[in-house]
Amino acid sequence: MLSVVSVAFVVRPIAVCARVAFPYAGLRIAAKRMRPAPIFKLIVLLFLTGCAHAPQHFESRSGPVALARVRVEPWTYDGEPARRVVTPHYVVYATVTNDDFLESVGQLMEGALAEYRRLAPDVPDTDRPMECYLFATRPQWANFTLKKTGDDAAIYLQINRGGYTVRDWYVAYFLGDVGTFCVAAHEGFHQFAARHFRTRIPPFLEEGIACLFEDVTWDGRLPRWDLSINYGRLTALRKAVEGGGLLPLEDLVSMHAGQVINRTPAQVATFYAQCWGFARFLWEGEGGRYRPALQEMLKDAADGSLFGSGPPRLNAGVFWNPKSAKPMLEHYLRADLAAIDRQYQRFLNQLVTRAKNAETVEGG
Repeated sequence: MLSVVSVAFVVRPIAVCARVAFPYAGLRIAAKRMRPAPIFKLIVLLFLTGCAHAPQHFESRSGPVALARVRVEPWTYDGEPARRVVTPHYVVYATVTNDDFLESVGQLMEGALAEYRRLAPDVPDTDRPMECYLFATRPQWANFTLKKTGDDAAIYLQINRGGYTVRDWYVAYFLGDVGTFCVAAHEGFHQFAARHFRTRIPPFLEEGIACLFEDVTWDGRLPRWDLSINYGRLTALRKAVEGGGLLPLEDLVSMHAGQVINRTPAQVATFYAQCWGFARFLWEGEGGRYRPALQEMLKDAADGSLFGSGPPRLNAGVFWNPKSAKPMLEHYLRADLAAIDRQYQRFLNQLVTRAKNAETVEGG
């Protein structure tokens, strides 16, 4: 059942929200081509630094212009009062009973879905709501996990703080509003990919894209995103660049987190910062040159025609061949990986330089 594990760390020592202090890590477990298995995605919050966000400059952020239709209605779990949040595209089952917070979760998910679609505009809409489970306490979460995930429960129960996604539904428990929103927005993209993509993009890229949505701010009751902002990932990236610890792109593109999960937190943080950096490079680097290629890749993943990916999946199993990543990227970006790497390294160095310059200005 378990063959590929991916992990994400967010390290955010500069916390605008004072309630957070160090990184969160996300795991996604999926199946290699030679060994089909259900999709699994985990996101583990070791410490909640990754979910602090930047000062709110709404003019640079995107998001919904009006509130989504959100209905919070009674539900029961294990005979106890609970809630069900119903939106046009989601049903969130929750034992959290704060209706105002749950209404915000509904607004967040609908707003995030619109952001996923802005990044992947040619992916067809789903014809049924996506399910999410949000528990008020870890014991409730653990009880649900034991009942629903079978032999894999032992893996998930090792999570100290956080949640996971199985197939196209995710399970989390309350980690404070900032932490919960961050997890939901990140995992929401994995859920979106699992529901809509018939063939799989390289795992490092999917994780990087999910990281683009982690920094959530609010304009009143409306969620806001800027895909260029993620201070936690940027901090980890800066440390790696300045310390000479970057992974070669040729290695990164075929990696999954199972190859880094037992390494030091700094090495894991670097892996995910580079994944985020590559996704951001495709979105905005080289003057936006590669954005159409990224969107073409996501469209092809959705319709089952992704270059070099093998046959579309026909069930919950995901097939992925690590050797497909390099030719796939070269095909869509229309350049050899060495040329892409030079541009990518230049982009990362530009990000770090801008961050250092901004720090100098702020420090006087």
